[in-house]
Parts: sequence; C-alpha cells; structure tokens
Amino acid sequence: MSDTTDGFAEFERIKRHKLEHPKGWEPGVIWTGNTGSITVEAENEPDPAIWAFLIEDWDLDPKHTEIVPGSVQVRAWDANLGSGEVKRMKYYRATLRPTDRKYVDRYDIDRLCAQIVKRRPSKIEPPTAPRAFLVLLSDWQMGKSGEKGGGSEQIIERINTALDRAVTRVKEMKKLGRSVGIVYLIGLGDLVEGCDGFYEAQTFNVDLNRREQMKIVRRLLLRAVDLFVDLGLPVVLSGVPGNHGENRKNGKMFTSFDDNDDVACIEQVAEILQANPDRYQNVSVPTQAINAGDLTLTLDICGVPVGFAHGHQFRNGANSQAKMENYLRGQALGRQSVGDAEILFAGHLHHFVVSEGTGRTVIQVPALDTGSRWFTETSGASAPTGMVTCVISSSNPRGWSELEIV
Repeated sequence: MSDTTDGFAEFERIKRHKLEHPKGWEPGVIWTGNTGSITVEAENEPDPAIWAFLIEDWDLDPKHTEIVPGSVQVRAWDANLGSGEVKRMKYYRATLRPTDRKYVDRYDIDRLCAQIVKRRPSKIEPPTAPRAFLVLLSDWQMGKSGEKGGGSEQIIERINTALDRAVTRVKEMKKLGRSVGIVYLIGLGDLVEGCDGFYEAQTFNVDLNRREQMKIVRRLLLRAVDLFVDLGLPVVLSGVPGNHGENRKNGKMFTSFDDNDDVACIEQVAEILQANPDRYQNVSVPTQAINAGDLTLTLDICGVPVGFAHGHQFRNGANSQAKMENYLRGQALGRQSVGDAEILFAGHLHHFVVSEGTGRTVIQVPALDTGSRWFTETSGASAPTGMVTCVISSSNPRGWSELEIV
C-alpha cells in the first residue's frame, strides 16, 4: 500500500487550470448570424472592395454582409525591426451586419431530410482515455435507530447490497468493453451517527455506542476495499468529515475539524491496510486534506478536477441546489482548492440532486441511513435511500457518465 502520510503522491491536489484569453485585436471574424466584427492587419484602412474581399475570405457572403458605416477602429504601434528601423503597424476592426435584415441563410430542407433518412447507426468506439469508477459513501449514520427504516442491522444490509451492486456494475462494464482502470471510494461524511448533541432524542434512539459505530464502519470500509481489490483494480480510499462525526460538547463542536469520527475511521482502515502491504500494494489512502483539517477534498481523477464535501458548510441558497452552487462560486472566487472542481459531490441533505446550471456540475447524493421520521412528519417529504456510483473521465465532455444509484 502506498504511503498515507507524504501527501497525495500520484493523487496530488489539482493545480489551478488556466484558460487562454483572446488579446482583443487578433485578426479574424466573429459572426453570430446577425452581427459580428472583423479584424485585419493592414498598412492603411481597407476600402470597400478590400473589406468585401476580406469578408469573403473569412467564409462569409459579401452580398449579404457589410461593414457598418462609421464603425472602423484602428490600433497602431511602432515595431522595432532592428538596426534602428521602426515600422508603424496597424490593426483595423469593423462591425459587421447583414445587408438585408430579412435575409437568413436557409438550408435545403430536402437535403436535411435525406441526411436523417440515410443516417446509419454510429459505430461505438471503445473508450481510450482512462476511466475511474467512483463510489460515494455518504450518510450511513451507523447506529441510528428508532426510525421506520429500522436500525443498524438494516443499514448494514443496505450498504452491503449497494456495494455488491457496485461490483456488479464494474463487471458489466468490462463485458461491454467499457472497463475502468481504477476505483475511488470516497466518504462524504456522517458515516457514524454519534450519540449526543445533534438532536434532542438522539441518545435514546441510537442502538450502538460510539466505539461500536466506528467498529462497524471500519469493517464496512475494509469490505468495500476488499471487493475491488479482488477484481484486481487499484483503489483510492479517502473522505471528508461530516457534522455527525464531530467531537461535540453541549451540541457544539469544541475541538477541530480533523477531530472527526468519519475521517478517523478512514485513517484507521489505512493503518490496517499498511499492515498487509502484499495484498494492498495497489491501495492508496491520501490523507493530506484530512491531516490539514480541511472540510473538503479535491482530486484530479482521470484528468477531471473533482471536489468532495459533506455539505453542512453550505449556507446561502433557497434550496440544496442553490446552496451547492453558491458555495462553489464563493470557493472559486476565493481561489480555494475546491473552487477548481468541475464536479462537486456532497451529501448531508439525504436526497438526490444534480445540476449543470452554472457550467459546472453539482451532485448531491442520497443517504443509506434509516430515514427521519421527524422530517417526514413535519414536512411530508422523504427520499429513497441509495449509493451513487458513476464513471469519471476527461473523455466525456461532462467529465462524468454512467451515473447509477445502487
């Protein structure tokens, strides 16, 4: 097993990606169909014939596109050519418009129909870019009882069933020629229920004490690792702290973010794996974010920057989607590591949400606990349990695909 104390190794925190921005006066044409601009380098301002030639040269029709009178701008500078020679360089930019506002380029409708009729099924090529299988371990709340969904025994059964189905998915994808090369098991927090300090009747409703809750969680995490190790796949195990894992006094966290049972269980499993390096040599447990006391984890997974958070730190927003999106905006503006994420996964609110409304993807995953009778009685709402799995790969324009709740 790889070292868990020297940072992420091959799973280093992603570096902030930069976009190439236009300089503003580069030669070329911008055309939306109704308006645009053309920029050209020339010694003198082009006359109408030259503009028409340039318009046609950039694949527009000069019969239907013209320069807006009075729109020509010029940018000039002196270029040092060496040996004391200086030459005045000029860029000209002009605004374009259609000559006939009623004119619209129209396709041959018969040709479009023929394009549909003659279409043959596309040949699906097998993926060539690396693909990772992501399994989100969220809101088990081990030890929670007194609910309609049962207690710890029922939670364990749901988790085991979901893990078995996740393994089946990996096998099915291999048969379809869509294999994955690595598995990420990421805890999204609240793997334990805790015993006190989260709601009034909590101590009365738990069926496992704190030590017992953590013991069961460790066994389940180890089983999850073993299932995929048995498939011969490299495994990454990591996670973030949730609010139920906090060390609380009088209902408030009184130590630090990293003093948390959720991440403590992951750390303890890492120590178990280290004791058997022959079997777990291809298992990595990056703990840098945990040791730094961060509430988020950001990894470069097969070329895609992916962020993870429990979600209890999300504040502003009318609903869960808005809270996730506003949180990601703030983190990006503050240049925080998770602000670089193209995909953000979170739990906490126990129901499934996915949105691409901001140009990035936010996904809130469901829980595997026993439900909340109080929430249902007060709101009438409830959500089905489940474990989110998906494929992460830069070969997909979304960065993710094949999402399934098992």
